[in-house]
Amino acid sequence: MQEGYWIIRTYESGAVGEKTKFWVQGARPSSRNRRKEKSEIKKQEQNEYSAQKQLARLINANFCQGDLLMGLDYSPEGMERLEAYIAEHPFPAEATGDEEADHMEQFRQAAEREMRLCLRRVKRELQKQNIALKYIAITSDMDGDTGETVRVHHHLIVNQEAREVFVQKWADLGGVNWSPLSGQPDYTPIAEYFIRQVRRIPDAKKYISSRNLERPVPKDRAVISDAELRVPKGGKLLFRNAFVPGRAQYIRYVLPERKKTEPPGEEKTA
Repeated sequence: MQEGYWIIRTYESGAVGEKTKFWVQGARPSSRNRRKEKSEIKKQEQNEYSAQKQLARLINANFCQGDLLMGLDYSPEGMERLEAYIAEHPFPAEATGDEEADHMEQFRQAAEREMRLCLRRVKRELQKQNIALKYIAITSDMDGDTGETVRVHHHLIVNQEAREVFVQKWADLGGVNWSPLSGQPDYTPIAEYFIRQVRRIPDAKKYISSRNLERPVPKDRAVISDAELRVPKGGKLLFRNAFVPGRAQYIRYVLPERKKTEPPGEEKTA
């Protein structure tokens, strides 16, 4: 067997914990020189941790029951506004050579711009009330189940205090619908839903989020054993991939009561 060691990477996000175990080749570096180890871990992150898992951590760490799952739709007047912006800011003629695809991308970018402008307006209005806006948002023009093109729209998760301000600030563009988040401990299904709605566009961000969100930091430890990962005592298993000796492992679980962390309530950065 090649020389190496196992790393167990652990995340704790709100009420949810995750553990991934993966193999790093070579002798473990000294404490003074961990550059190679960090490089291997980063590579593993890219392989094992999708945008969906990263998004789920953000939701679990920052939002809870009572916060809002929100949709922003465009009225005919709102669509005309997007068309007017596109007419004033056309794509370069050589963009892709596919006129229909270019027009769809122009619409997506114009809508993304309107959403960002709305977020800024809502943030400024809430600041007058000493309330920090927290959000995660995507722009979509497709049906996540069928892949078919639909009218451009937006999905967001926001703190509950923002509801009426969004209704006011989006009124010129279209309608706002919302539903409160349930009390479930793990919002991974919402992350899965969001990511399914986003087109796979090279180098484009799949979602945007406010800078004041708590971003879970992993803890790593080296181990010798290839034993199957176990849920901490008092925790509850949510997901486990099939255990195959010598292969990477992943589990997700509800943390024991004493270790659950509350979403932060104050903005850390402006």
